[in-house]
Formats: sequence, structure tokens, C-alpha cells
Amino acid sequence: MKISKYIIGIGLFSALNACSLEEYNPGGTTSDVVFSIEAGMNALVNSAYVYFGSQFYGREDILMLTEGGTDLWINIANSGYGRQMTKYDGLNATVGQIRNTWNRLYEIVNYCNAGLERINEVPFANETEKKSRIGELSFLRAYAYWHIVEQFGNVDLRTTETKAVVMEAQRSPVSAFYDLMLADLDVAIQNLPIDPIPATDVGRVTLKAAYGLKARLALTRAGHETNAAEKDKYYKIASQAAKYVVDNQSQLKVSLYDSPVEVFAPANNKNNKEAMFIITHSTVNSLNPQPNNPNRLHIWFKAKYSAKAGMIRDLEYGADRNSNSGGWVLMPTRHLLELYNEQIDRRYQDWFREKYNLNVDSYTWKVDDLAAFEKPASLVNTTLKRGDLALWFTKQKVSGDKRNTPYALVDIDDTYTGDVVTSNARFNVHFPALKKYDDPDLPEAGSQAGSKDVIVMRLAEMYLIVAEAEAMQSGGNKALATEMVNVLRRRAAMPGKINEMLVDQGNLNIDFLLEERGRELCGEHIRWFDLKRTKKLYNYVQSYNKNITLMQPYHINRPIPQQFLDAISNADEFGQNEGY
Repeated sequence: MKISKYIIGIGLFSALNACSLEEYNPGGTTSDVVFSIEAGMNALVNSAYVYFGSQFYGREDILMLTEGGTDLWINIANSGYGRQMTKYDGLNATVGQIRNTWNRLYEIVNYCNAGLERINEVPFANETEKKSRIGELSFLRAYAYWHIVEQFGNVDLRTTETKAVVMEAQRSPVSAFYDLMLADLDVAIQNLPIDPIPATDVGRVTLKAAYGLKARLALTRAGHETNAAEKDKYYKIASQAAKYVVDNQSQLKVSLYDSPVEVFAPANNKNNKEAMFIITHSTVNSLNPQPNNPNRLHIWFKAKYSAKAGMIRDLEYGADRNSNSGGWVLMPTRHLLELYNEQIDRRYQDWFREKYNLNVDSYTWKVDDLAAFEKPASLVNTTLKRGDLALWFTKQKVSGDKRNTPYALVDIDDTYTGDVVTSNARFNVHFPALKKYDDPDLPEAGSQAGSKDVIVMRLAEMYLIVAEAEAMQSGGNKALATEMVNVLRRRAAMPGKINEMLVDQGNLNIDFLLEERGRELCGEHIRWFDLKRTKKLYNYVQSYNKNITLMQPYHINRPIPQQFLDAISNADEFGQNEGY
């Protein structure tokens, strides 16, 4: 039973999931009555989380909006799907992903507004739980508004529940969004517990997430300021919030893993000690908002390996179902691959896959298969056994006769022609593949129904925020900034290579810091925001992702959905974003 419906612009929003309150909501009971009791308020808070999992983190749309269209990723083989976000091709006010993102984010905001307006009057049996719900609603509103203001700019800022059709909308300055968001996070910090309530609800926002988001948002706001003193003010806030997490790891129950490979190891996914905020996906399909269709991230970074050199699709190497010409996945740019020096930095080997060992009993090369990898026909009848190297897609430049090997070899100069993806269809779907979202627990090898939680924020980012905020502010602590970067680089060092990995203060300009964020955080729903806040988005794409040829400076904002403009009476006054 849907309890009430909210309308904002064109969006018709149900307050809760269809079944959230059905067990204790008698027919005809109004939302004001339902939300006046603890069970109803808890259901409303729960609903504010739902779209983050069912529509965003685990889905391709938000991935295209946060990692696509940057310096790090290319839409595989220049696929047409998702080109509006990944290549700025046809990005306009009628694109469905833009409309859906706008609608869902404003729905989350309205859930939070409804809860924050009412919750103080709701009696809870446990006041600590009530405080947690206040903190959760405040955090989630700030998190949704951060997406809205960064994706769409100075749009409609609402702090009260929308209960009826909205005929007019007004723009608010970006600073007003950040004033609200940072105030919300102060409320969250004052109210959130260290452990979720109940303790088994690991996806709930806790205190460490509130400090982390405050750090992230303050750093972003510094990028919006033009006055040096104001920049320094927000750099200081960002550094203090992030350093609080770094300095209080034991209290906040968060810590770094000893090695990069452990961070995204599937065995650590459901109880990840480095994670600060996660979006959960259940291993019990019926508990997911969209059963049989939860976390699909594992399919969006795969290179094509199955049906090549005898390989079959399996759970170890994952579902490469989209990894072909005309499909859609994110493949790394040459720039991303070359950010890593894999001789000293183990993050590359820990987080990217180059090699595939034969996963059938045996395979004998045939003439057509050899031709597919431009291998000499003289290798016909060469046989591989289970466990032998079958495919190697590498960032290396392989010298010598790279074709005359018993396995198929695709090196960086095969995958890319200079800085662009090769047009050679034999090679443009073969590349080093990001492993951060691998899910070996799929119901079957080709399934898209992954169950892994999505780490939206983790402790390593806090070290990088302290480093950037201290390095960029006037009179900042450059020694501290350097040490924060080096903590992560020590962890990432290959055995015996720590000294080569360490950096000194002279390296800490914004370009190096963005490179380091790319090495550490690639694929984690943050790159587009990083490049926008540092005013590097357009220039970095032009320099490092030359497959994107249609980007313009105005693409730092997305278009306002046309259906929203059609629904309000003051569309001319509200206006479309520049360039659209």
C-alpha cells in the first residue's frame, strides 16, 4: 500500500515502498498519522536509502555520470550506448538517464524533508535510535543534494516536504546548497552513532560517514570559491574533518587494509574494515528492491575473454556479456593505464586483470582463431592445457615477435592507436580490466545479478583529502600533506620498492594529487566530481581522452530535464542550463 504521493515538477513520488508500512497501516490512514509513530518514521527513513541501491550504486547510469566522460574511461570500442554521458554525444534535455537521475534524487530529498519536519515530534522507545534517524536523514539529504548541485548546478533547493503539485520553481545559488549540506552534516555528526542501529544494519550511515562526507563536500566547496580566504576556510574544514577520521580510526571502527588487494577482495565485501559508507545488496534476492537485478557493476568493466583461445565464461573471470562491439562497458584510457608504474606500484596488479589461464581441459589453436589475434598460421595445432596462459591483455609494450607465442597477446599498442582506442575490431575489446567489482558468487557465470555491496566512501579517500586540503591552502601543512599521500603509497609499494614510491613536498601540485586519486580511486564513482571541482574536467578530457571529441566547457553541468521545464509555469524564468 502506498501511503502518500509527493509531486515535484513532473515527478510523482510515493513516500514509501509499496509494502513498507502495509503491516501496520490501516486502510485510509494518512501519512501524517503513519509518520507520527516510530514504526512509520523508521519506514520513511528506510525509504530514503532505497534509490541509492535500486537506481544508483550498482547500476550503469550513475557510473556513466560519475566515471564516464572523464580522462580515465572510454565507452568500449566507441559503443553508441550511453554516449550522451560517456562522450557528450547527444547530451540534451530529453535524455532518459538525466531525467531519471533528477527525479530519483529529488524523491530522496523529499523523503528526507518529510522525515526531518516530523521526527522531533515522534516518540521513540530508544532516544539514541531517534538521534540516529535524525542523523541519517540529514546525511542522506546532504548526499542527494551534493549529486544534484554538482550534476545540475544552481537548481531548485527545497528544505520542506512537497505535498502538492509544484507549479513554479526557483533557482538557488550553489553556495546555498553547500550551506545547507554542511549544516546537515553538522547535525549528522551531532546525532549519529559509531555503530548502526540496529547493529546488523551495516548499510546505515554512521558517524565516520558523516565526517567523511563533510570532508568531501568542504573540499568541493573550496573549488567553487574564488576568494583565497574563502578557499582556505573550506580547505581547513575539509582537512579537519578528514583528519578526525584518520586520527580516530579505532574509535570510529575503520582502518586501512595492509595491502590494496584486500580492499576489494570479495571475501571482505560484506564486512569491509576500510569502508566508511556502503550501499548494500543482499545475497537473498527477494530482499533487494529489484529482485534478480541488484548490483550489476561487475559486468561494466570486463574485457572480452570468453570464446577466445578456448576460454569459456566462468565465475573466476566473470560475466563479460557486454564486452563486445556494440555492447557497453568502461575500458581504461591509455592515460589511466600509464598512471601506474607497475614495477613499483602493486595497485595495478591488485586491481586490474591482464592474464587469463585456460579454464577447459585443453585447447588446440585453429586457423581462424589464430587470425583473430593476427597470429601466424604456423601455430595451428598448437595445444594449451588447463591452467596454461591463454590470453594476455597488457599495458606493456611488448618488443620482439609478440604474435609468435602459444597464447594470444594484445599489448597497449594493439588496444590503442596513440591515445585513442584502435578501430581494429580484433583488439578493441581486449584491455586490462578493473577487478574492483568482481563477484565470484554469481548464481551462474553469465548472470548480471550480483550481490556485492558497493563501497561509496572509504578511508583512503580521507588521507587524500587531508593531503589536498593542506597542500592547496595558504600556509597549509605541506609535511602533513606529503605524509598522508605516502601512507597510501607505502601500502601500495611492491616488495622492496617503498623508497621509490615515496614522494616529497615538491610533487604535491594539483595535477599530481589528481593522478594519485586516479590511481587509488579509479572506478569508485568520484572522478567526474574531482575533475569538475578542480576545474580540470574539460582540459583533462581534451588532453587524455581523445576518443571524446564533442565535449564543450559547458558540459560541467547536465541539462535540466525537459519534462520538468514543461511542467512548471515559469520555465522561461527558471531557464535551461547554459549550452543546452
